[in-house]
Amino acid sequence: MTRQRLQLQDADLALLADVLEADAAVLRTDLERRPWHACDVLRNPGVVAAVLHDDGERLVVSPALFFAILVHHAADQLATSTWVDDWVGPGQRLPVFDVEPLLEFADAPGRLLFAARLLVGFAAPPDLPVPVDAGDLDEMVDWLDAVEPADRVVLLRQLGDLALFRAGVFPDRNGPCAMSVAQAEHLGGSVGLSDDELDHLVDHLSASPGLDALEMLSSAWYRAAAEHSATTPPLLRDVANRIRAARRFLNYVADNHLHPTPRTWALGV
Repeated sequence: MTRQRLQLQDADLALLADVLEADAAVLRTDLERRPWHACDVLRNPGVVAAVLHDDGERLVVSPALFFAILVHHAADQLATSTWVDDWVGPGQRLPVFDVEPLLEFADAPGRLLFAARLLVGFAAPPDLPVPVDAGDLDEMVDWLDAVEPADRVVLLRQLGDLALFRAGVFPDRNGPCAMSVAQAEHLGGSVGLSDDELDHLVDHLSASPGLDALEMLSSAWYRAAAEHSATTPPLLRDVANRIRAARRFLNYVADNHLHPTPRTWALGV
């Protein structure tokens, strides 16, 4: 697994150093020389308490630091769970014991930072190389054949991120919504999905047609981004191979931390 470095602003580093009672310069050097040490910092109980349970008067942190701490904290909570709530419908979850794929996904520091950066990308959207709505899958696909190869990779990555974000953070909104045939052909055609795969995108018999379609498209767009650039991080293909676990992990983060709401267990499903 390729390691990812934690990118911190000076204010973030100063805050962490204060909570850890460390020298900021020494802490920065330590993180640069030993990137894996970031996991210990992000999981430190004092850091978690200061950032996630702050009263709003003391700390101001960047989205990058906040979400990095949040996903590591969620991974630690998940590690003690024997079951999780799986999405089965708007406002409805079904308790399942299939936790192992989520634990395996969250066991790699690189994947956790990937999840954090995905959340940051929608809290503070990046500039894209074309004048496009960063939340519109169809509009971004329209640009794929009109841009230079390097910009195509950027758009493919953004498409993968957006599909995973929608399925992972807003399953109630997107899960029950099956794609139309025309949209499936438009989006799936951008990465050459087969007829059988296109049929899967519009599977009205699925209990979660929207999540299934977004998972498949996200994985396909990530793979295409990896194939079109030799400099694309191997982690992108790694996440593409674990797209359902990535989606379910984000569901766990969203349900428990981003927008926790009372849910009904659909035990009759």
